[in-house]
This record gives sequence, structure tokens and C-alpha cells, in this order.
Amino acid sequence: MEKNIAAGKMKDTVLGKDSQIRHLRKIVKGTKISLFAGLTLLVLFLVSAVGFVDAAQQQVNSTKYLNQYRIGSKALTSAVRCYAVTGEQLYYDAYMQELNVDKNRDIAFEGLKACKIKDSEWDELNNIVNLSNGLVPLEEDAMNAVASGDIQAATDFVFGVEYTNTINQINDLTEQTISDILERLEVKKSVFLILEAVFALLFVIGFIKMILQSFKTIQFSQDKLLLPILEVSTQMTSLAEGDLHNHLNLVADDSEVGKMVEDISTMKENLQNIIDEVAYVLEQMSIGNYKVDTQQNYVGDYVRIEESLQTIIREMRETVSTICTASSEIECGAVQLADAAEDLANSCTSQAGQVSDIAILMDELEGSIKYNEKEAEEAVKISNLASSTLLVAGEKMTELQQAMEEINICSTQITSVTGAISELADEIEMLSLNASIESARAGEAGRGFAVVAEQVKRLAEASQEAAGQTSTLIRKTSDAVEKGTRIVAESAVSMEEVQMGAEETVTRISTIVEKLKIEVESIDRLNENINQIVSVVDNNSATSEETAAIGEQQKSQVEAMVHLMSKFKI
Repeated sequence: MEKNIAAGKMKDTVLGKDSQIRHLRKIVKGTKISLFAGLTLLVLFLVSAVGFVDAAQQQVNSTKYLNQYRIGSKALTSAVRCYAVTGEQLYYDAYMQELNVDKNRDIAFEGLKACKIKDSEWDELNNIVNLSNGLVPLEEDAMNAVASGDIQAATDFVFGVEYTNTINQINDLTEQTISDILERLEVKKSVFLILEAVFALLFVIGFIKMILQSFKTIQFSQDKLLLPILEVSTQMTSLAEGDLHNHLNLVADDSEVGKMVEDISTMKENLQNIIDEVAYVLEQMSIGNYKVDTQQNYVGDYVRIEESLQTIIREMRETVSTICTASSEIECGAVQLADAAEDLANSCTSQAGQVSDIAILMDELEGSIKYNEKEAEEAVKISNLASSTLLVAGEKMTELQQAMEEINICSTQITSVTGAISELADEIEMLSLNASIESARAGEAGRGFAVVAEQVKRLAEASQEAAGQTSTLIRKTSDAVEKGTRIVAESAVSMEEVQMGAEETVTRISTIVEKLKIEVESIDRLNENINQIVSVVDNNSATSEETAAIGEQQKSQVEAMVHLMSKFKI
């Protein structure tokens, strides 16, 4: 409570001369004073009216009781004088009736006690009572004289100088006392009447002033409060609807409404500046310029907008910078991939040629062996020609051995190439994974690059699979070539033995024929394997060419992406 009071006092110290609160408090204060004064005047008017009525009532009652006292005194005096003059019992009874039954003087005296008689007036009344009581002996003497029949003596008692002077004195005192009391009450009544009129006039003036104050309050409330509040309410509705260009038809001053108008204008200006700056920043970001920064003064909760905007700019700078770096690295990788794919295509083409040569040699070897078989069947008949034939066979076997060694060397080279292809496929797959991660970070801007990463991943998987198949076939070919080499070596040894022991040719021709048959079967299987190798090598060649084409396509896409990323300013 003390804090609220202190805050209220502090606010009072900063109120301007045009402050609505200051004017309203002044009006309220004036209204309270007018209302309090009106109520006070109304109470005083009622008090004076009551006083006037009381004074009038006192005047009436005093007049009534004083007249009653005077009537009682005159009734006694009249009755006793009539009785003294006439001696009739009627007057005596009337005297006794007044003295003992009617008792007008006693009743009047008691009634005057309730009329707020002043002490000096009571002294006058008591003096009158004492004078009245002083006449009682004379009246008793007069009534005793009448009872004794002495009318003259009775008349002298009640018509004598002493009695007459006392009666006159009583009457004069009574009239004077009545006049003084009535005059005092009339003055009191006049005073209350004047006060009543004054208070009534002041009340009317205060009531008129209060009415004027009410009109002033109504006019102030309408002009300074209601209309500005309606205007401010309309302005706030426009602000709530997002309209910052609705003109406020109020002038800023040091009043509360004026300060509110100034605050609304400041708020509209700040909002407009913030909206313009946010729109400008977003527009620059939309065209790839991330070097922008906030310039406006953000206050209060608007600081959160500034922080969020700066966070977006900072995060986008880092993201675009990361994408640019990744795109540069991917560009280098794509160039390397294209070069490797081209080398692979060239190697595969060379391998295909070499394998074709091997196939031709194997066909020739097969024909030669078959020919040797036929010749061996006829060896018995042409044993004389066996030596020369064996020499030719030895030379052919040497050439075959050399060809098989070349096949082994080519198989080793092909194995190295397929290993390089597998490693390259692993690198491409890792590159694709990194590109997918970076494209996911880039969000909408990296969607196109994500497609490229997916294609590179598929190419890596296809290359890995082709390399695996090629390695398997080459391994089988190498096994078959090794077996053929072993067979050729054995044939060469046999030929040397034949050369060294021509005498054993005839006896071992049958064995040679059987072995040649086995060799023909081996050569058939070897031809089948070589045909498979030729097919695989052709497939690898086609795949490598396709890989080279995809690499070129990826390279062009990466170059397009690098060109696109170069448009961003960070």
C-alpha cells in the first residue's frame, strides 16, 4: 500500500499542465467540494428551518401560556370584584373554580417551563407571581367582608388603591414580560429565517455550481477522454489488423492521451522500420546476398526478432560456406572420378583386346591339339615323321606357355584394375554420403545436389558390384590359366622326353593320345572360361564407358552447382 501511494505521488510530480488526470482530479476535487458544500448548506438550511420552526413554536406556546396566565389572573380579579360588589355566590364559585380547579396560572406556569424561558424572564414571571400572591390576603378579606354582609368594606379591599395599583403593576409587568418574550422569540425566529434564506440561497448557488461542474465534467469527459479514447481504440484496432499507415487525428502533448499518441506514433515508426529492414534482409537473402546485417534499434521483445534474424543470417552463412567448400571438394572429386573412369575405360578396352587375343590363341591351341590327336592316331604309321612333328609341338607348347604367362600377367593387371575400381567405388560412395549429408544440411537449396549424390551413390554401388564380378571371373580365369600353364608345362616335359627318347614314341603314342583327349576337354573348358572372361571384360568395358559418361555428367552437374554457389555472398 505504501509503495502504491509513493508511486501515485511520484506520478503526480511528472504530470504536465495538459494532463487529463490532472484536469480530471481538479474537476473531481471541485465536484467533491461543491457536493460537500451543498450537503453542508443543505444541513444548515434544515437546521435553520428546524430552528425557525422551533422558535415559532416557542413563540406560539409562550404566547398561549402567557395569555393563559393573564386570563387566569384576570378571571380571579374579575370574579373577586364581582363577588365583592354583588355578593352573589356565582362569582364566589367562579373564583374558587379558577383557583382550585381550572388553575390556569399554574398550568401556564408549567407550560412556560417547556418554552425555554430565559432566567431574566423567569425573574419577571416570579415577580408577577409574588405580586399576585400579595393580592390573595386582600381578596380573602374582601370575600370575608361579603360573607359578613359588609359590601362596602369588600369593595374597598378589591377596588382600593393598593389592590388597584398591584393589579395595574401586575398587568404592566405581564404585558412587558409577554412583549419581551415574544420580541425575543421574534428576533430568534427572524435570525433563523434569515439563516434559512441565506443557506437556501447558498445551496441554490452551490447546486447551480455543481450542475455547471457536472456539465464541465461531461464536456471534459467527452472532449478530452471519450473522443480521444475512441480515436486511440480505432488506431489500436488498425494496428492489430496490421495497418501501420492509418493516420491518427490527435496531437501529441504532455497529457496522458498526448503521450499515448506519441507512444503509438513511435511504435508505428519502430514497427515500420523493423518490417522494412526484415523485408530488405529477406529480399537480399533471397538473391544470395548474406553479407547483410540489422541496422535498426530493436527494443523490448523486438530484440528477439533481431536475434532470430541474425541467427538465420549467421546459420545461412555457415551453411552456404560449407556447401561452397563441399562443392569445391566434390568438383575435385568429380574431376578425379571422371579421369579414373576414363582410365578404367581405356584399361578395360585394352583388356578386352588382350582377352580377344587370348581367345584366338586358345582357338588355335585347340585346333593344334586336335590336330595332334589325329596325328597321334596316325603316329604308328608315320613314326618316322614323329621327331619333326614333336619338335613343332614343342615349339607350339613353348608359345602356348608364353601365352599362358601373358594371360597370367594380364589377369594380375586386371585384378589390380578391379581393386582400383573397388577403391574408387568406395571413395565415390563415401563422397556420395558426404554430399548427401551436406545437401541435407543445405535444406531446399541442396535438393538438386542430393539427386546428384544419389546418382553417384548408385554408380559407386554398380562399380563395386561390377568390380566384384570381374574379380571373381578373373580369379576363375587365373585358376584355369594356371591349370593350363601346368598342363602346358607337363606337355613340354613330355615333348622333351619324347625328343630325348624317340625310341619310346611308338610305345607311348597311346598314352599321349589319351592325354591329348584330356587336354582337348580341358581346352574346351578353358575356351568356355575365356569366353566368359571375354563377356565379362566386354561388360566391364561397357560399364567403364558408362561410368566415364556418368562421371562427365556428374562433373558438369558439379560445375553447375559450383557456378550456382558462386552467386552467394557470404
